[in-house]
Amino acid sequence: MRSLLKFGRNIGAGVLLTISLGGYLADLTVNAAIFDRSGRKIPDREVNSERVNWQMLSAATDRKYNGIGVIDTNYGVCTGFAIFTGANNLRAPAYVLTNGHCQGRFRKLPTEREILVDRSTETKFTVNYFHDFKPERLTFDVKRMVYGTMKNNDIAILELNVTQGELLKAGIAPLQISSQPPAIGEPLIVVGVPSEGVKEELNFLHAATCKTGELANVKEDVYNWQQSIRHQCSIVGGMSGSPMISRVTQQVVGIINTGVNDSASKQPQCSLNRPCEVVKNNLVQTFPQENYGQLVDRIPTCFDRSGVFNLQQSTCQLERP
Repeated sequence: MRSLLKFGRNIGAGVLLTISLGGYLADLTVNAAIFDRSGRKIPDREVNSERVNWQMLSAATDRKYNGIGVIDTNYGVCTGFAIFTGANNLRAPAYVLTNGHCQGRFRKLPTEREILVDRSTETKFTVNYFHDFKPERLTFDVKRMVYGTMKNNDIAILELNVTQGELLKAGIAPLQISSQPPAIGEPLIVVGVPSEGVKEELNFLHAATCKTGELANVKEDVYNWQQSIRHQCSIVGGMSGSPMISRVTQQVVGIINTGVNDSASKQPQCSLNRPCEVVKNNLVQTFPQENYGQLVDRIPTCFDRSGVFNLQQSTCQLERP
C-alpha cells in the first residue's frame, strides 16, 4: 500500500513531505516506479525529466478527465475521482472514489481487519486540476465516508455535499466503473496528480499509459491484497487513488494503490514502501519494476436504482463489517 499519499495542505503550490502507510504515519519520502517511453524502469530521481512516460493534461483537450482531482485530507493529499453511480437521479448524492489509505483517522490508517462505514470526515475534493485551467478550481466538501477499508482491498467511497445534478451542472464529468475485471494485457490510461518530488509547475493532472499485467497476491506490512493488478504505468506520490481506465471501454477497471520505492531497496521484503508478492509455497518476492492497483468491479453492485450507496442491499458484493 505504498505511501502514494502526499503530506501537505498547500495543494495549489505543491506539498512538502510524504507519509508512510501502516499504523501511525511516518515522515518518509516515497515514490512508486516510473518508466521511460520504452517501458524501462528509471530511477525515482528522474521524476521531472522528459524521459518519464506520462504527459501533462490540458483543460482544452482533456475535459473528460476534469472529475479527477485532489483529495485533501488535512494531513495529506491523494488523487480521487467522481463516479457515475448507474442512475439518472439528479437528486442522488455525488460520490468520489479514492484509496482506503487516504481516508484513515488523522495520521492513522485503518487496520488490516477494519471496514469503516458512515464516518465523518473533513476531507475536501478539488477538480479541474489542469495546469492551464483559468477560472478558479472547484472545491467540494466531503459530507462523509460511506465506505472505507484496507482489508483485502484499498478503497474509500466518499459522499460529497452536492448532488449528482449539481456536479453535472458544474460541468464535471464522472467516470463509469466497469462491472468486469480487466483482461490481462488490456491497454490502460492512469490519470492522477503527481506530487512527490515533482516541480511545482508540473503538479497537475498527468496521464500515463501501460497495459494490465497478471493479478498478484501482494503483501505490505500487515496488509494483504490477494488480487492486485500488476502494471507499469508511471506513478509517484500523490497519485494514490488514481483511476486505471481501460482504453478499450473508457471505463475504470482499477485504482492505483502501491509500488516499490527506490529508497526502500535495503528494507526487509514486504515492509512499508517495499511491497512483495506471495508466490508458490508461501514464499515472497519483491518486484521493483511492478506497480500495483486494486480491483473495483464490485463497487457498482452497492448502488441502488436511485444511485444511492447501500451496503445492505442484496446485490452488494463489498465486504461488510
